[in-house]
Amino acid sequence: MTRLIASIKLDATVQWRNRFYAIGIALALLLGFGLSQAFERAALGQVIPLLFLFAIGGTTLLYVAGLVIFEKGEGTLDALIVSPLRLDEYIVSKLVTLTFIAVLESLLIVAVAYGLTGFNAVLLLAGLVLIGVQLTLVGFIMIVRYNSITDFLIPVLVVALVLQLPFLYFIGISPSPLWLFIPTSAPTMLMWGAWNPLETWQIIYGLVYSAVTIGVAYRWALLAFRKHIILRERD
Repeated sequence: MTRLIASIKLDATVQWRNRFYAIGIALALLLGFGLSQAFERAALGQVIPLLFLFAIGGTTLLYVAGLVIFEKGEGTLDALIVSPLRLDEYIVSKLVTLTFIAVLESLLIVAVAYGLTGFNAVLLLAGLVLIGVQLTLVGFIMIVRYNSITDFLIPVLVVALVLQLPFLYFIGISPSPLWLFIPTSAPTMLMWGAWNPLETWQIIYGLVYSAVTIGVAYRWALLAFRKHIILRERD
């Protein structure tokens, strides 16, 4: 636990020095103000959850990619292999710090665009945390295969587009339940429920399916790190 706390502090410090917080907060404030001017408050209950589906994916995937590429270049990952810090502690540290940034940015957008009342804060926070963890793991799984951001961008763009397809379900363009198999549908359902009525099965689906997909992604992230960083294998 001591090693994990130390790793979280170090990651947070690195992210602060690399202006992740400054950039995220500035963009959140600007986006929140833009939403408040572009949409009526009643419409924001449908706009904001879908915005988070798109925005958290974009920023979180780039954040984790930037950190891992930086650590590769600095030799941090080579040092990790022989350090006391366990691999699971390294990944959990990234999950905690990057998800915190995503949640902070999102809550600032809500506060500026919508206000602090009139929605289910528990469902919103649950959805934000779960989608943040999901997408951090996806970014980690992908970036360990590459040595530069430019090599990473095209593959991650394809994956991000697939993960954002559930918006078709939520705006009613395609009501097929098949969209709900895409992992990001589950936390988006919870965020949607912060402003829109949900049935009990939808809340259970959002929580359980998110947990299942995160468990699978976490295991995949461990295997990907061992294969591409420790063993230095290629696909």
